[in-house]
Amino acid sequence: MLKSIQENYPDIDIKLLKLSEMNFEFCKGCYVCVKKGEDRCPVKDERDLIIREMMEADGLILASPVYSHMVSATLKNFFDRFGFYAHRPQFFEKFAMPIATCSGYGGEYAIEYMEKMLSVFGFNIIPSLELQFRPGKMPEKNKILNLEKTIKAVNTLIERIEKGEKDKPQMGMMVPFHIFKYVSAIDKDVMSADYEYYKDKEDYYYEASIPFVKKFLAKKVANKIIAGFD
Repeated sequence: MLKSIQENYPDIDIKLLKLSEMNFEFCKGCYVCVKKGEDRCPVKDERDLIIREMMEADGLILASPVYSHMVSATLKNFFDRFGFYAHRPQFFEKFAMPIATCSGYGGEYAIEYMEKMLSVFGFNIIPSLELQFRPGKMPEKNKILNLEKTIKAVNTLIERIEKGEKDKPQMGMMVPFHIFKYVSAIDKDVMSADYEYYKDKEDYYYEASIPFVKKFLAKKVANKIIAGFD
């Protein structure tokens, strides 16, 4: 389906990155990227190439087959390796759309996970796409239906990119903001990368018009969680 997108939009610069064919090793779980900065990661591979492509792109289409009701291990590793973006989101100007392919059921769990993680990284999320592929030879009518659904979804992605309509700050991002800011401030030496990221920020990751009540509630919820740390 990704190849079909590339073929149907010849005027758009679309790059396909297949993680399984790249030099992209599994996360070691050392947490150094979170604590000290992503440049301190001990794994040296094509991670930075992937970061560069995402930074330069207007939009990201993230696709995975469904394995055991979840994304593939390769894509799960993508989110693990970029876990520092959950602490220090960078993609608030970018748009992303998840695609999951499955046979029958299970796609909703993979989609939910991808949407959650992309949102945490800062992406503006476009409605996701779940496509059904049965084992063996697919009937032609099913192939046509999948392509039509895909084209419609990509058109929505392109429209959002052209309009530049960003998602409004949500509680799901505002609460973690206050938690990470607090934790980084009390452990400056341990969480030095987070501290440098948050030290000059006030109510959110970037300047935004947020209703007073929403800010108040976000801080209240965050403080309740923080109380459990001490």
